Amino acid sequence: MKIKDLMSVSGLPGLYRLIATKQSGIVAESLETGQKKFLSSRSYQFSPLESIAIYTHTDALPLEDVFVKMKNQPPSEGLAKSDLREYFLEILPDHDQTKVYASDIKKIVAWFHYLTENGYLEDEEAEQSGEEVEPSDEEVEQSDEEVEPSDEEVSTDQDSSEEE
Repeated sequence: MKIKDLMSVSGLPGLYRLIATKQSGIVAESLETGQKKFLSSRSYQFSPLESIAIYTHTDALPLEDVFVKMKNQPPSEGLAKSDLREYFLEILPDHDQTKVYASDIKKIVAWFHYLTENGYLEDEEAEQSGEEVEPSDEEVEQSDEEVEPSDEEVSTDQDSSEEE
């Protein structure tokens, strides 16, 4: 599973996977319990993990990139607030300390531990190293045939419009 399938829901602990969208909210599944429930957009705010970024002094760094850096230098569990800030300074020295709070770092570290323990970050590692699965030549040819008309069809359409 990729990060883009996952989200954080304000007011609820843990991470969720989007199952379906409705007119007035979404149906989401808790990653921890597997429980599926409807979440009203009037009561909750949804933040897909792929849209979350960490402020730096120059720009914002996507959460996926932060997870890659954390994977290279994983945090130990049970760090104190001061230790969390020190750890984040090691992996992301240019993060904006006035905008990135200790509670944000604590949540990111908790997400990282959960996603790593349950194998959610493994797909990203393969994707980062360029091991993507490419479609076979037959699949590419089939999709090209469905999308693009042949030269004969195009020229026939042009000839019929010129005759009129």
